Amino acid sequence: MAIRFEWQSNLSVLAVLIVSIMPVGCKSPQPCCDSDLVSRELNWRTGAGPQGIRPIHQVIPANVILEDGLSEDEAVQTALANNSAFQATLAQLGMAHGDAVQASLLANPSLLAYFPTGAKEGQYTLYAPIESYLMRPMRVKVANRDYRRIGDQLVQNGLDLARDVRVAYTDLAVANEQAALALEALEIRESIAELTDKRFDDGDISELETIAAHVDQLNATATSAVQRQAVAIAEARLATLIGLTSLDVPLMPLPMDVANVPIVDETSLIAQALACRPDYQSANWTIAAASQRSRLARWLFLRVDGVLDVRDGPGYTHTGGGLRADIPLFNRNQGGIIRADWEVNAAQHARDAIHDQIVADVRVAARQLQQANDNLTILEQQVAPALIEALEIAKKGFANSGTEYLLVLQTTTQYLDNKARILDQKAAYSRALAELERAVGCHLEAGVVNVAELIEVASIELDESTRS
Repeated sequence: MAIRFEWQSNLSVLAVLIVSIMPVGCKSPQPCCDSDLVSRELNWRTGAGPQGIRPIHQVIPANVILEDGLSEDEAVQTALANNSAFQATLAQLGMAHGDAVQASLLANPSLLAYFPTGAKEGQYTLYAPIESYLMRPMRVKVANRDYRRIGDQLVQNGLDLARDVRVAYTDLAVANEQAALALEALEIRESIAELTDKRFDDGDISELETIAAHVDQLNATATSAVQRQAVAIAEARLATLIGLTSLDVPLMPLPMDVANVPIVDETSLIAQALACRPDYQSANWTIAAASQRSRLARWLFLRVDGVLDVRDGPGYTHTGGGLRADIPLFNRNQGGIIRADWEVNAAQHARDAIHDQIVADVRVAARQLQQANDNLTILEQQVAPALIEALEIAKKGFANSGTEYLLVLQTTTQYLDNKARILDQKAAYSRALAELERAVGCHLEAGVVNVAELIEVASIELDESTRS
């Protein structure tokens, strides 16, 4: 709106006009910026969430005690509160807040004044664009949708970080277990080497067999040293992810324990994922924002100013009002409308791509989890007991000169290989579970959540945002 005023006689009119303009903006939609969105969403999805942007130095959450061993949940909580890359992405929510606030602001009025000089009359004009008030609601809706889009994407980033931390934690835990297994293998090889030396002294076996036993012992020693280095490497990777690179206290994971997660059919998991996954929700918000931009693009050519004109000359003052508007003969933002419509189309296809990726992620992770669970059941319940018994029989027989060294070596190798395979399957199970929970978008310890309720909540949020 552009309004012209006499500088002296109409100053009161200017004041009244400005006061009357202010309530127009107050009745329009306000920016809906939830600063706790990411923290709240991650808390129910992972059991831990960031407490805002941390300071530059490293921070250990108050309820995380490293000296008594680091649990998987503690590792995730520390990473979400301390990982520098994730903390950097959280700043995007603050930027989106600034964009939402900026979208809610009204355009400033502008004043044009020609002071009376000689025979020239004075002229005073105040411009306040009307389209600023008309388009403000649509701009605020776009900003609110963008805020939710960014918030949900940051939640997905948090889930990705939690998955990476859980996989790294599993790597460290299995490295510790493999190091312990390497020590056990070394003890077994040493005991066998001692038995071969004793039998060689008794003349029961040849020197060649004693050499083979000592070579096995040396190989076991080398393997144990390699496994100790593997622990150090895995610890360094986990420390980087949780943001404690300069920590002096070693990270000691708890013993590996396969979580007892109910096996759910893929159809239910996919339905839950489509209701839970924040990146899918973010894609829906992207479509909503693009649709609102498409509607806004059809009015961007509009420019209308209201005019109150005051001319002050010798002995007279003339006041009048009117409108000033661009005539949209040529430019009605045709190109911007085409672009905005195609942005809606692109957003819809991007959401479909995320949908397909979610289905693939859930199916692959669920089948990997099932495979690891089946293999682990066979190895622990059927193979392991038989090999333990066979190893005891072989060692006793070798000590009593009733079993050949080759049979002892074969049995020992099978026993150690089976224990190593059990560790590998435990690690595969833990990694698959981390991938599946990331694919679904929340913990699965309690089984499938109420999908219909989640879909209803998401629909209500979108509908409320559309009406706001």
